[in-house]
Amino acid sequence: MSFFQYINRTLNSSRSLILFAVFATYFFARTTLLPLAHDDFSYAFIWDGAHGGNLAGMQFGSPEIEYRERVSSFGDIAQSMWSHYFTWGGRIFAHSIAQFFLWIGKPAFDVANTIVLILFILVILNLANTWLKISRAALIWIFIALNFFAAQSISTMFWLTGSCNYLWMAFFQLFFLTPYVKALRSSEVKSSALNVIIMIVLGLLAGWSNEVGALVTIFLTTLMVMMCKARGLLRPWMIAGLVVLTVSCALMILAPGNFARLAIVSPNYHYTAELFFQHLTGSFPRIVVADLIVLIPMFVYFSNRKFGQLTTPEILMLAFAAGGFIVPCIMLFSPEFNLRMSMPSMAFTLVAATSAILELSRPNFKLNLQLPKKILRGVTTIVTSALIVYFVLLIYVDISVFNAARRQVRYIERNATLDPIELPPLPVRHRFDSIQGDRTGVPYLRHLGGINDDANFYINRFVARYYGVKHVVGVDD
Repeated sequence: MSFFQYINRTLNSSRSLILFAVFATYFFARTTLLPLAHDDFSYAFIWDGAHGGNLAGMQFGSPEIEYRERVSSFGDIAQSMWSHYFTWGGRIFAHSIAQFFLWIGKPAFDVANTIVLILFILVILNLANTWLKISRAALIWIFIALNFFAAQSISTMFWLTGSCNYLWMAFFQLFFLTPYVKALRSSEVKSSALNVIIMIVLGLLAGWSNEVGALVTIFLTTLMVMMCKARGLLRPWMIAGLVVLTVSCALMILAPGNFARLAIVSPNYHYTAELFFQHLTGSFPRIVVADLIVLIPMFVYFSNRKFGQLTTPEILMLAFAAGGFIVPCIMLFSPEFNLRMSMPSMAFTLVAATSAILELSRPNFKLNLQLPKKILRGVTTIVTSALIVYFVLLIYVDISVFNAARRQVRYIERNATLDPIELPPLPVRHRFDSIQGDRTGVPYLRHLGGINDDANFYINRFVARYYGVKHVVGVDD
């Protein structure tokens, strides 16, 4: 009996619902416990491109230049993102979502983010053709991969601005691909004017998401359109979706703000072989190794598969796996290799892994290596217990971060007349840095919100403005 067959046979349907409930509660708790930080404070205000924007290029020198107004309407968001597009970057869809929740309040985001996390898992299962029969083994594997293997999972799934840029955008990218995958799997395709309109909207959302994820989505869509054409399944909505996806991605990447930001952050930037090898030996291995681990089910599947022509599910499995590896390969040629791009990479990889788990879980699938049921039960119990302890410790540290930040916010509110207000490092006790790494907010929040010892640092300025005081500054104990 294989591990995947064992998991599926020992967990019944009711336990699938329990798993979903547990995962949803976990996601909600961690989202709620992570306080506002870094770019959250900047995007809470209307973007002022005329004075360097709200991030690293923010200008100082007079109250008029330094002043920013809080976002308080849809008109403010539109004004903000128009300025953002021309002076900082093209991700106006993701940042519009972030500004909306920073306007109406984080509790609304906590709920919405949990819903998107669950929808994200469901769309992965759907793409792997498990919609009608949810594989519990796949569900557990997705949960472990997102929380344990993905780099900087705290900043791509739970942090407000980060989640809007990476988790939410990965969901829209995968959701856009769903009709193409279903057409190839079922070989039955309907077409109507409504389908064209829907794909135009979905193409706009997926293309105007984040740069590398959108490029890989274009690659996968093009591949599937070619497959549909070869099989006589090509329909107008497929072409419409691909065209809008490509155009919106181009508008995002070629945004004037991307070039303006590069001039501010790296005024003497030139791509060099040294930078390539810096990426290759730095962030690149972490994403690739994580993807390889996540793809273990696919490797097991193909090592036990009989030689022969590839089936449609297998072609799609390999295509999504390739998409996952294309993400870090593209990042090798970018000015900065952002580890948060592990999210779109992980999203594509998980579709392939989930599809493989489904195949491995079929009763008629024979593995070359069979393990006794007692050994499987023992291994499952040990691994499950270790993971439960690990994730409980994550939440334990999250609670400490949340309480420490809340106490300092109350201190600011009680001492609003002080100038500056000095804040020591967040007193996060009983940490587990050696095993948790960047999976908690601790590495990103030495001081409240990400402030430092410079009162004129842009985060310091926005934190002070957010809480209605003159200046805040981080000090050592």
